Amino acid sequence: MKNITITLDLKSICIGALGVFAIMSLSNFNNADDRRNDAADEVRRYQAVTSEKGDLLILDTKTGQYLVDLRPRVKPRWMKGDFATDHANGEVSKAD
Repeated sequence: MKNITITLDLKSICIGALGVFAIMSLSNFNNADDRRNDAADEVRRYQAVTSEKGDLLILDTKTGQYLVDLRPRVKPRWMKGDFATDHANGEVSKAD
């Protein structure tokens, strides 16, 4: 039978260590911070506000779109709107 001998030199150890470091660095690379920020934005994306009269407004803070129900006690009637287009057209709606 033959005896198998393994010899390691400094060059082989350095190449192996650099290879392991490169593989570990590439496998752990991800955009985790971007995903965390998106998740936090989704949690606070919608806001609901009521007035003293009972009018209800639901706002999408990301797009500026909203739903308004001016008389929720009588019969719910949701009206859609967008702050950007309302501001560009100069439209302002006031409740009675």
